[in-house]
Amino acid sequence: MAVHAITLATRSHKGLVRSNNQDWLQVEPDLGVVALADGMGGHRAGEVASRLAVEAALADVLPSQREPNADGTESLLRVGHAVEVANHALLDRSTENPELQGMGTTMVLAVFRENRIYYAHVGDSRLYRVRYGRIRRLTRDHSLIQRMIDEGIFLNRTEARVAGIRDNVLTRSLGMQRQTEVDVGDALLEVGDTYLLCSDGLHGAVSDSEIARILRDPKGDLESQVQTLVDAALAAGGQDNISAILAKPLLR
Repeated sequence: MAVHAITLATRSHKGLVRSNNQDWLQVEPDLGVVALADGMGGHRAGEVASRLAVEAALADVLPSQREPNADGTESLLRVGHAVEVANHALLDRSTENPELQGMGTTMVLAVFRENRIYYAHVGDSRLYRVRYGRIRRLTRDHSLIQRMIDEGIFLNRTEARVAGIRDNVLTRSLGMQRQTEVDVGDALLEVGDTYLLCSDGLHGAVSDSEIARILRDPKGDLESQVQTLVDAALAAGGQDNISAILAKPLLR
């Protein structure tokens, strides 16, 4: 299987409240790899965590993308392994530097090979797909609010928020413990698909329906669409860092 060609557009903004940007994203379009992380921790440790995690994950996954004979199972295992490598990199660095102890990050990583996307994630950074104008979230948040909805305690996020449950309380993240569970998945690519990787600064401020409306605008290219997404989050208050990657596979 060969790398699948993609076109990309990215944006990252510190928002209107935060003094710094703890999100980090990196794309390797020639190798069909995209990654985004949303860091946390004091003394700028969040910035260190997100960048270190992305760099460690890509260092692990890029060699396999250069291997033309890797099959689907190998690709799925590789994205999961890359996120595990990122977790270990954070723990090793925080052990070496006491000022960085307690740093952590979310991560979503995706690779495009042949006619499929393979992805892995930890935390509440998300991967969406818009197909035929309809949006689908491919990842499931590792957060307290999502767990309580899954367990039937609340019917939806609105009900949970009214009860005082915060969106950003994570049940899983990188850098917290040596063994972490990484969710992985894959999906078939189709003509016209658009994939969005984003931090909670975007999806927490802009509804899924509004994201879909922006991404199905036939007049918008990826650059204008990703800017419109960030602008929408800023217009909603820009309470958090806002980062987004748009990827569109070029089907043969």
